[in-house]
Amino acid sequence: MKSKTFSLKYMLMTYRLDMLWLPAAFWALFLIISWMVRDSDTGFPVCVAYLGAALPLIGGILAAYAILDDPALELQFATPRPAWLMLLERLGMILVLSAICAFAYQGVLPLLSIDLAPLGSFAGRQLAWLAPTLAMIALGSAVAFANRSSTAGAAVVGLVWIFEIILRDWLLSGRVGTLLLLILGSNYPDNPALRANQATLVGIAIVLLALAWALLRRQERYI
Repeated sequence: MKSKTFSLKYMLMTYRLDMLWLPAAFWALFLIISWMVRDSDTGFPVCVAYLGAALPLIGGILAAYAILDDPALELQFATPRPAWLMLLERLGMILVLSAICAFAYQGVLPLLSIDLAPLGSFAGRQLAWLAPTLAMIALGSAVAFANRSSTAGAAVVGLVWIFEIILRDWLLSGRVGTLLLLILGSNYPDNPALRANQATLVGIAIVLLALAWALLRRQERYI
């Protein structure tokens, strides 16, 4: 119990403050924009852009820097804690932070008279951001470990995000592209391939997390 408490305190003390400010800044920015356009036709698109596009991007970038930028990484590797536990703690913290931002944002929207009903049920609204966020968190982590570079992980996350946003229409034109589109749940909730898309994104996340775990076990690569 004491070791778990110490581990949590250590993560909170060593976590880069700019990585904590990043999701807070995006949350505040989108909330301000949502307030400004609350009475226009762009109110709903702005809200789903935060849930389906901004949150996954932020999660992926944070995941890329979650472990390799630890100033005491070598000391962390010297402890008997298994690689999967370290990965779970760091990435789990990012997922919890993303969930807090998502729920807080959704909680404020009724005050702005913005309705997320087009996204479906409560569970459907959460899957709209959760599935792509899991995929991007796993991608950022796996690429960072594969290249032994947090910057590389963040860069690939950014490139994938830009590629999907710019070429969304092209991706929607094909079966495979539709399954890989991150913003399908938020921007196209009526698409018949929605559940298959979300299952695919979660499946990709599982595979990439397994890869990240396997890479992190080879700790000598990062010392």
